[in-house]
Amino acid sequence: MNTSYLDVLNVFHSLLKSKFEIDEDLEYQWFLNALADYELEIGFLEFSEGSRSFSYVLPRYIIKTLGLIMYVNYLTQELRRVMKLNGIIGKDISLTGMDATKRVTLEELQSEKIYAEKLLHKQKQHAFN
Repeated sequence: MNTSYLDVLNVFHSLLKSKFEIDEDLEYQWFLNALADYELEIGFLEFSEGSRSFSYVLPRYIIKTLGLIMYVNYLTQELRRVMKLNGIIGKDISLTGMDATKRVTLEELQSEKIYAEKLLHKQKQHAFN
């Protein structure tokens, strides 16, 4: 059976630590973005948007890479969200002191981005091969 979008989504969900439900359309867009990034860096993957599946079985390392790139997209959006919460003070709520959350989110984003770049680099065809 060919690899499907759901196979990549399962990898993404295994990395996710969110308590909130994420919109399915947003997840699919992150997948398409990850697919575009992968194809730009490595090579074309035959994906059908109609059936939401690839035309063949992808190796596990490609599925993992796509899921990780989706997670980097999620962390990027999460960092933007946290940055917008800076200094919200109301009658019943005070959301200052979000610096720790920002720092942790940024560190995780940077770490996952580096890991994704390493995975992509390992999959590139080098000139000396």
